[in-house]
Amino acid sequence: MAQCAHLWGSVEGEGPRKKNTTQNEKGGAHPPRWWGVGEVFPGEELYQMGGLFTRFIPFMYFDGNDDAEGMQATPPPPFDVSVALEEVPPDVYLKRETAIKPSIPITGKQFLTLQEHVPPRFQGRRWRLLFCSGLHGFSRLALQHNCAEEIRSARGNERPAVLIVSAGSEGKILLGAYISCIPQTSNKKYVGTEESFLFCVPPPSSSSSSALSSSDDLFIFTAPADAANRYFMRCDNGAISFGGGGKGPALFLHSDFASVSCSTFCPTFGIRESLLLLNARPGGDGDAAVFDLPNDVHLEGGEPTTSVRAVQLWTIGDEYFSLL
Repeated sequence: MAQCAHLWGSVEGEGPRKKNTTQNEKGGAHPPRWWGVGEVFPGEELYQMGGLFTRFIPFMYFDGNDDAEGMQATPPPPFDVSVALEEVPPDVYLKRETAIKPSIPITGKQFLTLQEHVPPRFQGRRWRLLFCSGLHGFSRLALQHNCAEEIRSARGNERPAVLIVSAGSEGKILLGAYISCIPQTSNKKYVGTEESFLFCVPPPSSSSSSALSSSDDLFIFTAPADAANRYFMRCDNGAISFGGGGKGPALFLHSDFASVSCSTFCPTFGIRESLLLLNARPGGDGDAAVFDLPNDVHLEGGEPTTSVRAVQLWTIGDEYFSLL
């Protein structure tokens, strides 16, 4: 049985390499082998984060008479997303005297999927919680205040934002957006860049026999190169919308933070089916009227809508996280 440890390291250019010394059949040591930076050996997972390469590297040895092709490795453990989150500092207004470790409604696998899609310069950096309905209530004023404070403290540094909405009566619907700037009340016009994208875990089909994805998978929607518009994000009267044109925003968080809508056609992100209907009928034509609506989803103004369970807004700071 092979033994295994795991290393989260960063290498750049001709940086550090892993030395592998194993035992041969007679008990002697095989000549050491250095795994090159460009090599991907059995069991290795390689994640590029900015200019660095962050690797999960299994330490392996030969089992008895196994040769070089008989190496066995234990798969890496699930990624603990908490290591990538900054602590929430004390808050005198909320009467919280100590820092707390925040929670996030996504799994380690989902977080790593998002890491692959955020711009390289932000990959591998810790996320900082700006707003959480569990801490601040469903208050758009609190969100606007915290966003303004973060922008001031950033002193001109880039601060993208990640919105995560848990929806449905049990919070099992996940809707979110990565945007290249923090929402502000002054964003009455559309802002953002083509780096923006949407993600979701849609509600399961009302028919148990037709599930499009597992709850651990994320659907990612990026702006196509030939997008009809650049309506990435807009804040207006407390509501936050992502995408536009067509039949409306791909993701629209209402100003009371009590409900969220997803149109059935949004050219900004090349979406031709509501994010809330992705599991309703694979290969559908996008017309909400012909779908068997999932539980917790209803039509409001002709567009699929559901209730909001929780709202979080994150930004990405300057500090890098590590598993070492």
